[in-house]
Amino acid sequence: MNKLKIKILKEKLIELIKYDHNQWKFPFVLVAHLAVFAHSLMGKRLNAFNIVSSVYRTGWKGSFSFGVYWAKKAFNDTDNAKQLVQLAIDDIQPLSNTAQFIEHPDRMLDGIVTVLKSPSNNEKGVILLNYSYYFLLFRKFYDIEKISQDYIIILEPSWAGFCEVSILSYANTSDSVYLMCYEKRDLDFIQALDCKIKPLKIGPSWFVNHTNFQPHNVERDIDIIMVAAWAKFKRHGAFFKAISKLKGLGVTPKITLVGYPVDMTQDEIVELAEFYGVKDWLTIYESITHQEVSALLNRSKVNVLWSKFEGNNRAIIEGMFCNTIVVMRENHNYGEHYDFINPQTGDFAGEDTLAAKVKDLLTRHESFSPRDYVINNRSCIEAAAIMNKEISNNERAIGRNWSKDMVVKVNELHQMDYLDLSDREQFKRDYETLLSNLKS
Repeated sequence: MNKLKIKILKEKLIELIKYDHNQWKFPFVLVAHLAVFAHSLMGKRLNAFNIVSSVYRTGWKGSFSFGVYWAKKAFNDTDNAKQLVQLAIDDIQPLSNTAQFIEHPDRMLDGIVTVLKSPSNNEKGVILLNYSYYFLLFRKFYDIEKISQDYIIILEPSWAGFCEVSILSYANTSDSVYLMCYEKRDLDFIQALDCKIKPLKIGPSWFVNHTNFQPHNVERDIDIIMVAAWAKFKRHGAFFKAISKLKGLGVTPKITLVGYPVDMTQDEIVELAEFYGVKDWLTIYESITHQEVSALLNRSKVNVLWSKFEGNNRAIIEGMFCNTIVVMRENHNYGEHYDFINPQTGDFAGEDTLAAKVKDLLTRHESFSPRDYVINNRSCIEAAAIMNKEISNNERAIGRNWSKDMVVKVNELHQMDYLDLSDREQFKRDYETLLSNLKS
């Protein structure tokens, strides 16, 4: 137990440095300026920009202008940018989720790289790249300049904080590249760079396959559900500590956890639950299908997201499609008050208010209508319409045709697919064309 206490204290200290009281951390940014300058002088350009990326991502006071300054210095000069990108490509190491694509880059097609529209006479097609860690891999193995002659490229990042080489490596392409910007801070950052990257005001959570997550007429016998990988950034321990205060409010909730191992195990999750005295409240499911997740969401009253920082979370939107309300930790990512958390869908809460907030919501969960909101404002169909409108307007403005819109894609657990599976057939030749652009 002493080891666990030390581990918890260590995680709290890391969170304090990274995310808490950011308004007081301008001195850290000044030190980071010196560190970047020193690494640059020593010729360690990739290390220097990795520092820039890390500091920008924190949201510390001054980190935004810090990121813009160093990103412009690195990417406004095409030759310097090419050298930095090549350093990053050469530095790529095989990971558990990327090794197969390094050995077989053709496997990136139709799942990681998805065709949404075929090119025709004076009219470009469209491809979409999913997950940030594949953006450089695509550049490494495919001739993107040749591909961009026929296809518009859309990037769908998997993590907030866009001052990173994997994204900015597309800042100097011969034609515009589109980037999903779901945080206002990242949107402002990309616009400040005034480069070839053009923002789209949507994100990965818009592409939930709503046909897989629908409300059913079943008893909601689960009070709280948390769909989150067994990962430190998901903050299961902090959630257990905050929700344990329900005891003092006279509530003994039924809590369901759904996840899979990342940098923690299910046993470690249980150990944390025991430490905070909530183990007996839990039912745990590991690595289950989306059908099983949907069934559990349908039985749940409140869906909790308790991370401080991540990407554009999909699980809470999946819950909304099942008519399950959400509680999101306040100040999530950069503290934006997201429009999809509203009186129709749920609420925000803090470490000290989560228990009281959940108690209140449990008594009136039937008065919310989250599915109505997301089906009308945040669906994959709506996202496709936004992309089609933005890109078609830009294409026509520069004298190119746009006679046919993109098809609708969805994000499944590990890859992309088409909402209408029959769309696969029309793009067979496109995937063959893309494969022909593999570098020798």
